[in-house]
Amino acid sequence: MQSADQGRKETLDHKTLAEALKTKHRWLESEKEYRIYRNEHPDSQDAIVLHAQSLIEIGQPFDAALELQKFLQSHPDSPRALELHAVLASGPLHDASGAEADLEKCVKLDAKDFFAWKSLGDLYLDQDKDADAEKNYLVAVRLRPEDPIAIASLAYVRSRVNAQKEADEGFKQAVRLAREQREVIGVQTLYGRYLLDEGKKEQAIAAFGKVLDVDSSSTEALIWRAEAYTALQRLPQAEADALASLDRSPNDKRAALLLVKIYRQQRMQEKAEQYAGVVQKIAAAEETHFAMGRSLRDNLGEVEPLLMKGDYKEASVRYEAIVKALPTFYEAYFDLGMCYGQTGRLAEAEAAFRKYLSFQPASADGHASLGVLLLEEGRKGDAIPELEEAIQIDPSLTEARKNLASEYLQESKPKAAIAVLRPAENEKDVQVLVLLAIALKQTATYAGALTVVNRALELSPDDAQALQIKQEILASAQHN
Repeated sequence: MQSADQGRKETLDHKTLAEALKTKHRWLESEKEYRIYRNEHPDSQDAIVLHAQSLIEIGQPFDAALELQKFLQSHPDSPRALELHAVLASGPLHDASGAEADLEKCVKLDAKDFFAWKSLGDLYLDQDKDADAEKNYLVAVRLRPEDPIAIASLAYVRSRVNAQKEADEGFKQAVRLAREQREVIGVQTLYGRYLLDEGKKEQAIAAFGKVLDVDSSSTEALIWRAEAYTALQRLPQAEADALASLDRSPNDKRAALLLVKIYRQQRMQEKAEQYAGVVQKIAAAEETHFAMGRSLRDNLGEVEPLLMKGDYKEASVRYEAIVKALPTFYEAYFDLGMCYGQTGRLAEAEAAFRKYLSFQPASADGHASLGVLLLEEGRKGDAIPELEEAIQIDPSLTEARKNLASEYLQESKPKAAIAVLRPAENEKDVQVLVLLAIALKQTATYAGALTVVNRALELSPDDAQALQIKQEILASAQHN
């Protein structure tokens, strides 16, 4: 007897189930359901973005970026995919030029894309391109004149270009709207930074305190408040905030750098040296991280043209590099299996397909490809269940049907072949019709076999196999 949870799971589609798990912070289970949903809808922008977001939630941003990059190769004008890829490019991938290209494309596709304009402003602000940031924030504010974070962002960048009056007015409006809309965190963080720049350190501390009242784990508020405390020489408080920030974000070297400064001011040389070592370790890890990101991005970008040219040997080298650097990027295993299969490395192809299916057990293409490969290896007993599974998951897989029907015919199981081929007989596929005619002939259904083979000849009058089968059917019918 199934449990209530099992019964409920069966009644929910994978997207709905993933969202329900997400609300319970069951991130790994949510990612799995989004992965199945994405597999069911490979051309869906919604499916790819939701799954990529779930990968980010479980700490796999590179997997998310590569998945989006691959999707964008075949769907280059998908704005949500472009936007999320830009977020990753400007963050963990540290590819500012790539993020800029993605976002510029978004605003060309839709001049009213608020998120893209705002993100472009953020990107330019991070690069100290204040004039460019101001232009993009202006467009964002025009599109959403009541958005407190956009207004605060514009106000902040205006303070950096010495437009103080406009900055003051903007922050007053942003703070008021944030209070009304409960968007305190982003606005007060920017406001605190502005106050700190203006030398209003106590007021800045109060602003960052408001952020921490809402989210006590905000590393941004902690590090900026630590900066304010340091400027006031309130070093024990600065130290406490910097340590808390580093504890929450151990890969962010800003807190470690500030701790070095704090300990040097306190003449605590041993601790200063300790955190200088932490800075060096983080910097080295960042460089390794960035190099891996560039390598993954380049390999994936270069492999598609190789596949188009049929250069499977070189393509396999690229995919091998990808899975070595990022073993969780499951899509590469499928493509690697295809490359190995095309170059005669059948055992390695099987291993790659099975690895892919360990991530995507409900992939019809995965089971079908593995089934065809096993047929090539002469392992019919292993191949047939894979092909049957593929068709059960996706009844539209005609190639899998043809391969499975051929095996049934070789095993003298014409009725099984007929059952497999009937759902595809109206797809105007000559090979399907020829196989169906053979199966009907083997069951002595000569009239039906003749009708089917004539349909094949209508599609391809010179098909040699169809002509031969027709003669065999006519001869068999005369003798019976």
